[in-house]
Amino acid sequence: MSTFPAAEAESNQSGNTRPALREQRLQELLESCQSHILQQLIGPFGLNSTMFTDSDGGNVTTTHNFEKGVVATDSDKARYEAWSETNSGGYNRKPYDKELSGKRKDMFMKDEPVISAYTGNELKRDGTTHLDHVVSANRIETDSRNNLFMTQAQRVAMANDPKNLVAAESNINQSMQEMEKNEWADKVRKNNKGQGLSNTEYFGIDREKLAQTASTAEAHVKKDVLIAQVKKQGAELAKTGAQQAIRSALRQALGIALHTLVNHTFIELKRLFNDPDKSNLIDRLTAALKRVVNQVLSKLRAMWDAAVNGLLQGFISNLLTFLINNFITTAAKVVSVIREGMAGLWKAVKMLINPPPGQTGIETARAVTKILAGVVTTSLGLMFEEAIKGFLSGIPLLLPMVGILSPAITAILTGIVSSLVVYGLDRFFDWLSQTGTERLKAMEVGLDAGKENMGKMAQWLELQFQNSASYRMIGADYQLIESHLKSARNSQSDAAASQRTRIQANQQFNQQLNANIDSLGAAEADVMLLLENYLAKDPL
Repeated sequence: MSTFPAAEAESNQSGNTRPALREQRLQELLESCQSHILQQLIGPFGLNSTMFTDSDGGNVTTTHNFEKGVVATDSDKARYEAWSETNSGGYNRKPYDKELSGKRKDMFMKDEPVISAYTGNELKRDGTTHLDHVVSANRIETDSRNNLFMTQAQRVAMANDPKNLVAAESNINQSMQEMEKNEWADKVRKNNKGQGLSNTEYFGIDREKLAQTASTAEAHVKKDVLIAQVKKQGAELAKTGAQQAIRSALRQALGIALHTLVNHTFIELKRLFNDPDKSNLIDRLTAALKRVVNQVLSKLRAMWDAAVNGLLQGFISNLLTFLINNFITTAAKVVSVIREGMAGLWKAVKMLINPPPGQTGIETARAVTKILAGVVTTSLGLMFEEAIKGFLSGIPLLLPMVGILSPAITAILTGIVSSLVVYGLDRFFDWLSQTGTERLKAMEVGLDAGKENMGKMAQWLELQFQNSASYRMIGADYQLIESHLKSARNSQSDAAASQRTRIQANQQFNQQLNANIDSLGAAEADVMLLLENYLAKDPL
């Protein structure tokens, strides 16, 4: 997908005035319209329709599409019809039961005892012993994946494998019918025999043994189906991927060759008509033809590179379409869009990863943006083609030519739109790269200032962090001082309490002492009174 020539270089652009640059872009617009229209006519709306036969759902049938009846091959269509008939009219059990009689006889002929896979009991070698499909034949035969990836013979072999075909009591086998094993075991019986009991209780089922048997069978079936899926879809992906890769390589190489051939043929014809030289016309035509051939030959290297890239793009787009169709069904046009989009995305990624030497970042962004814009416009054009085709089909006079006119008109419109979009992008990037606007420099200055401010803010935050650490240390010291003060205050409180206790004791002692002194004084007074009374009674 081509783009306008990139801006010459910033040094060249700086020498151009704005009107001159605008005039240059307009001239490029006129020249590129022809190139874009020619590319669309040759590529997406020309070679694609002849080299690729896109269909709904892609080239490999997925389970998602199979269940909707969207298939890629006739054999898958037959499988879908057989599967639909089975689901609507019931499956044929005869192929599954055909081998059971012989397998049961072989089991009875062996020396080891026959053990029930559900109860663990030893079974008799008679009609009371059956062989049961753990994953039922009905489930195997009606599953969409099994029908898509396996033949009936493969499904029967999987069902009758010893990991899925086990010995069981006849009454248990008949009671189970097509039910899932754990669901059947939990079911409560409603008939007269064992009414109100679960099947586990009524038949004496060993739930651990039943669970192990069911798990082994489920794993066996999943493994066999997965192997069949990998074999079928792997082979189909390899085959269709190789086909798409080869076609994509040829389409890319032929696209460059045809574009160069047609474009330079127009240039040479224009030169022949505009050249006043009246010399031999045959010689002039021969010289013009040689120049055209030389131009095509000069593109051999580009054609080879395009072919190599086309190989990878074709294979990847086929794989991507397959992956998408595992979740949603893609229309035929979407398949075309994926393939064309892959080519553009591939080119854009290569440009980003490995830009041309000396190319500036803004020029790389310009080129990548123009490539992606081309991808979008081409994709929209491919989707819009159906609308144009429907419109033209409504005109009876044009109905016979709809198949030719609709892609041609769509290619012309897509080419014009692509040119206008790329022109607008060129103008936008020119505006970004113009030194007169000073926008980029202002942005750089702003970013530098922001960087400086961020540095200062980081320093301020560092200081704040250091201050916070100091504050934490001071706070810890304050807490320690507070703890010491509390201890001192508690000690003082204890001392004051002790002092109050001593004072109270001294006061009590003094009170007792005073009471004793008062008692002694009273006693002394009594003694003196007695003495006086004695002396008064007995005078000397």
